[in-house]
Amino acid sequence: MPIWKIAPVSDEPGVSLLQWSILETDDGTRHFVGTDERDSTGCVSSEVVTFDRLTLQGETQSGRVYQIIGQPSRPSNAEYVWECWCRVNSVTSHTDITRQLLAEAEDDHPI
Repeated sequence: MPIWKIAPVSDEPGVSLLQWSILETDDGTRHFVGTDERDSTGCVSSEVVTFDRLTLQGETQSGRVYQIIGQPSRPSNAEYVWECWCRVNSVTSHTDITRQLLAEAEDDHPI
């Protein structure tokens, strides 16, 4: 399966992700990992710098804004891209922090 870079932020300022998760690397960077809504390809973001847990929208180091849609999951196409990204970036371990972040959002605004 080929891997390619996403278009520049000036061409694609926003991405909507389905079947998503937020993963934290061993050095503490957090990344959106999911399926791009437009073409169903796997996607790994640059480092997340802001994340609104209520609107499920975040901005990454590149300046791109990600909109998270639906429930979290780990689809195989996104998992494959994540594994490749980890090899290229010498990431040896990571933690799925998705549920933790969503739980914090519920604590911030109880129903």
